[in-house]
Amino acid sequence: MILSHEHRFIFVKGMKVAGTSVEMALSTICGPEDIITPIAPVDEKARLKMGGRCQNYSSDPEEERAYCTRVSNADLTQIPSIPRPQHQFYNHMPLHEIVSRCNRCVETYPVVAVERSPYSKVLSWMNMRISFSKYRRGQSMVASMSEITAGLTTAIESRAVLAVRNIDRYRGRDGKLHARLLRYDRLEEDFKSLVRDLCPKCEYLPLPHAKKGLLADTFDPRKIFTPTQIASINELFEEEFTTFGYEMIQRTDA
Repeated sequence: MILSHEHRFIFVKGMKVAGTSVEMALSTICGPEDIITPIAPVDEKARLKMGGRCQNYSSDPEEERAYCTRVSNADLTQIPSIPRPQHQFYNHMPLHEIVSRCNRCVETYPVVAVERSPYSKVLSWMNMRISFSKYRRGQSMVASMSEITAGLTTAIESRAVLAVRNIDRYRGRDGKLHARLLRYDRLEEDFKSLVRDLCPKCEYLPLPHAKKGLLADTFDPRKIFTPTQIASINELFEEEFTTFGYEMIQRTDA
């Protein structure tokens, strides 16, 4: 997550929505007092290389700087073993917690988030669960479709897929949704518009492609999920489908 006093915005990072890519890019325009939480060390190394920041999320600035130095200097085989500093602010932190823990009034700051079709989020999440240990070592994050479909059976039945239900992360302390949503399916366009509004003097910010994996949006959900699984996802993510404007596949069409 990012809480920027420099440009007066809060970026709330959802799960499996390209949030890391947006966070990496936005961190390059942040100021020294902004709060920017750590990401996966392999992505942190790339963020630092592109001029991004990771700072002010703990009570120990010296430890934060030492962590960034270790990540920058480590090779990919060493990165997974680097411990992160203790934190007050953390990755995927919900809005109401961010506002509550901040020692300055930020209630008027615009909130920014990214969203994506729940079918794609679930598929991308399962791929990551299976292959993230390889990604942490700098390898490709792509699992086989047989591994993914096997994992989905248990994850949907157990409701573990609710890990990617992000809507509550965007609620303020009043329980209402407070977010300018960038859509995954038009992310480049929405991100350019966001940067123009946040920082009119900023030059174009390229979006890195962090956690590149299965490219879940290229798959037809009806060829991945069973009709029963589609019905379950529809039920578990109904509020997101409705609120974020994503089409819900009817079971009779599956």
